[in-house]
Amino acid sequence: MSGARKSGLIVFGAILVLLFAGIAFAQGIGNPTIESGSIITVEDVPDGRGDITQEQYETSFTQTWKRGGLQSAPKPGDAQYEEVKEAAINDLLDQAWLSGQAEEMGVEATEREVSNELATIKKDQFPTEKAFNDFLKESGFTMEEVQDRVRLQVLSRKIQEDITNSVTEVPDSEIENFYEGSKESFTTPETRDIRLIVTDKKAQADKAIEELGDDPSDEEFAKVARQLSAHASKTEGGKTVATEGAFPDPAGTDIMEAETGVLEGPVEAGDQFYVFRVTKVTPEETKPIDEVREQIRQQLLPTLQQQAMTDFVADYNSKWTSRTFCKSDYTVPRCDNYEGDGRLESADPKCYQAGAGKNPALSCPAPIALAAPMAPGGNTGSAGVLGQTENLPQRPVQPSDAKTDDAAAGAAGGAVDLSQLGAAAGQ
Repeated sequence: MSGARKSGLIVFGAILVLLFAGIAFAQGIGNPTIESGSIITVEDVPDGRGDITQEQYETSFTQTWKRGGLQSAPKPGDAQYEEVKEAAINDLLDQAWLSGQAEEMGVEATEREVSNELATIKKDQFPTEKAFNDFLKESGFTMEEVQDRVRLQVLSRKIQEDITNSVTEVPDSEIENFYEGSKESFTTPETRDIRLIVTDKKAQADKAIEELGDDPSDEEFAKVARQLSAHASKTEGGKTVATEGAFPDPAGTDIMEAETGVLEGPVEAGDQFYVFRVTKVTPEETKPIDEVREQIRQQLLPTLQQQAMTDFVADYNSKWTSRTFCKSDYTVPRCDNYEGDGRLESADPKCYQAGAGKNPALSCPAPIALAAPMAPGGNTGSAGVLGQTENLPQRPVQPSDAKTDDAAAGAAGGAVDLSQLGAAAGQ
């Protein structure tokens, strides 16, 4: 396989991490009958996308192992078979869940938006039209499937924008609580303008006191400082500014407690001797809340927007899990009738029983973290952003996997589009 083709398979990767983790709660839906020929039913998904057929699964399985960089399809019993199988099912569920969520929210993607998004992806990821066509031949994706994945990406981004943009204000109570708890960050500490002479020997300090006299003028102090001081302020005639902790004790404490206009010293501190006079005191000042209200609002708003996304995530995962029913050979943790062996010790055992998503009294960890449908191609290019294992099919992503990267977890909740993933084809 050529470098361009292989890279095309790799970088045309995951659509975006829209949702990270959720907590199941009651939806009150009974188990429906799964139609003949289907393996999974997701209720309340438009255009029949909620009925996932055996044929769709087989296509997704092929696309998944090719996307994962495997040389051939794994067979039952192979080390990677179950991993590829679950990733293929999850990819189909991503498509169904996202389509259903977009329908419920009234979010749409126009043909022009899809066309523009695809053009951007092709420009960023494929050096030539031939590279893109080669990708289609080798990846198992049709052009129609590519366009559908791009449409889902547009919908994903719009959903995140809707959730994030729904939070535009910060309650006054939160601003006030933040201000009271962080007053030090809005406080300018006391400063003192001083004249200073620092010497390495006490004899030099005594000489400075003698030459200065009881009430030296600024000119006289400057002259002596230039002659005798070892401090950097000597070039400024001994002028400097003192703050709490700026000078070693006991000299530092004496400077911050001295009266204005009184010549002090010599004070021994460490291996040096200090002679000084305070000329001006600027008291500590805390900005009133009204002066920093907007600053605090700007600081807190992204946090509230992120919390809105977190709340939406919890609702999304639990809601769509409770609407998803899978045949026994195709159950994954996102199926309401799933009963798995990979149980967390900290979780209530009831969380792993069928129908757990309908019990509002349970507080259960999400068994998976939802990534939106992967665009055709591999996920290696997206691994650094999504926290997935390199060269393996798409896997669940935990909340901790998506931290810090601005592209993955900004204030908007971590939107990532295909144009940000991986290197360009042909590199």
